[in-house]
Amino acid sequence: MPSITPREIVEKFHAAGQKVLTDPAMRENLTRLGVEALPMTPAEMDDLVKRETAANLEVIKAAGIKQ
Repeated sequence: MPSITPREIVEKFHAAGQKVLTDPAMRENLTRLGVEALPMTPAEMDDLVKRETAANLEVIKAAGIKQ
């Protein structure tokens, strides 16, 4: 069985997410829930998580969340 790299896993999840987020019915459901889809690359998502973590570090520490 060939091994799959972490990058390949991320790319597969990204492709699946992109497919879901471009489906008109899904977009309509998300809009109805007040959710705005933000399709982005894996690198953009990584940057977003890093920025949000840094911005909320005080709350993260207070909640005792560990990496």
